[in-house]
Amino acid sequence: MTLSVGFVGAGGIASVHLETLDDALEGGLTDGNGDTLDVELAAVADVDEARAREAATPRGAEAYTDGVELVESESLDALVVAVPPFAHGEYERAAAEYGVDLFVEKPVDLTVDAARETERHVADAGILAQVGYVCRYAGITERALELLEDRRIGHVDSTYWAPLPDTQWWYDRARSGGQLVEQSTHVYDLHRYLLGEATAATGSGTDGLLVDAVDFQDATSVTLDHESGAVSHVSSACGTAESRFVVRIAAEDALLELDYFDYTLSGTVDGEPVSFEADGDWYRREFEAFLRAAARTAESVGYDAGSDARSVDIRSTYDDAIETLNLTLAAREAAETGERAVLDRPTRRHCSG
Repeated sequence: MTLSVGFVGAGGIASVHLETLDDALEGGLTDGNGDTLDVELAAVADVDEARAREAATPRGAEAYTDGVELVESESLDALVVAVPPFAHGEYERAAAEYGVDLFVEKPVDLTVDAARETERHVADAGILAQVGYVCRYAGITERALELLEDRRIGHVDSTYWAPLPDTQWWYDRARSGGQLVEQSTHVYDLHRYLLGEATAATGSGTDGLLVDAVDFQDATSVTLDHESGAVSHVSSACGTAESRFVVRIAAEDALLELDYFDYTLSGTVDGEPVSFEADGDWYRREFEAFLRAAARTAESVGYDAGSDARSVDIRSTYDDAIETLNLTLAAREAAETGERAVLDRPTRRHCSG
């Protein structure tokens, strides 16, 4: 059978996933048995009609300006939702109504309540829903986990500094959620992936010291307590002259440094130096995993978010991504208020002085 894919959103990260899909369209994607997967791009929707047509027409796909109309009009097996944070919700719920598998770019929404409502639609429909937390697919992440297997991790310290993006909605907290929710979410998700769930966040931040173009804090420093007993720290800043995404891990008889923009890992394990350089194909691996999973579910009935996710290499499910959203909201609250934000499971928190 042919896997029919639609896109809602044609700019930014969507263009990266479309390039991966292009290779799949040319027969460059195989399943676990080595058989070529047959894939087609059915349609692309974007509020900018010219951008939708630019993505759709050369690929022989239909162009829409309304993502819900796309879902209602096309016979899809899978839908990619690559829209700004404020635009999430209706497209995912429409896909669930029509039984269409989902790939959703992070963050899944701006509030946990809204995301939970979407999750109910996803769960009731029994569809696959993967979220784009790409650090889980990075080669240096995989290598670090191999090196740290069975070792206690005591501390993870991460830096995420970046220049301001071109997209104007990003500057508005009500639409982007601010840097922690829209950008640094990758870092907080990675901390969850490495250390397990966080129990509390303590932080502080600056207002307008680096840039005055945003209506949220332009630099934050947040410390997290984890259920494992480990602590971690995330430094974020926007409007910097260059980009930095570096993660340092202090573990039992091991010290590692991971550079996610240079794709390198270095450090010491058991007194011996280690060095590793990965490729930059983490987005490709992530999206190919989704296409393989969607092709598999299209030929079966029902989807189990536990066993099925593991068997098809889905490393971030929708419900798991809500936990990352909850953590970034708690971190933002701690930085803005200066109070300790305590996270209760599942996804509830309160502040204490």
